Amino acid sequence: MKWKPLKYWLVAIVTLFCASSCERESSAGLIVLETSDSATHTSYHPVIQFMDSSYMRARIRAGWAKMYDKRAETVLGGGVQVEFFTKPERTLASILSADSARVDDKTKNMTASGNVVVVANGSMTTVKTSVIHWDSTRHVLHSPAFVDIRSPYELLQGYGFESDASLRHYTIFKVTGQTFLSPSGEPISTTSGTAASSSLTSGTITSSSTSSRTQ
Repeated sequence: MKWKPLKYWLVAIVTLFCASSCERESSAGLIVLETSDSATHTSYHPVIQFMDSSYMRARIRAGWAKMYDKRAETVLGGGVQVEFFTKPERTLASILSADSARVDDKTKNMTASGNVVVVANGSMTTVKTSVIHWDSTRHVLHSPAFVDIRSPYELLQGYGFESDASLRHYTIFKVTGQTFLSPSGEPISTTSGTAASSSLTSGTITSSSTSSRTQ
């Protein structure tokens, strides 16, 4: 008979311990759901438009989009395609394709990464790189990574890149290679390193390793 009260106390303590543990686990689960690592909304095959008054600056299509309200960011994946438009003419400037992208929902700036290819509409200029940033305010594409640019006249390689969306005015900040092309697209001559930047015949050379181009 003396052991019964003790048994009851042990049962009560175990019950309270389980209840406390379950509550902590439940609370932890709720906290995880509220972190910035969890998407607020998910959509498939979205079409996102960046508007400037009545002018469309860019239109994005993707396989899927995850929106994170707490960190004001939208993550795009499943293949991303971005159409950039010129402001005065309101015509298609270029098309960007990439594996994925991130959009700052406040500034509308975008970072595209993975097999990035930008093709200019009309000039036949193509830029290939691993990552590229879109400055929505300045309407400028830029990248710190290695870039490979092909135009009807030449191939340019280097590190650091900045251009308008039409790829008409672009700069490579550190040129590593240059190949001139014939009208049929065949290589004529190739130079590398500082020799490439010093032998450029168009655009403006601002330093021994910087090349600017106007198509």
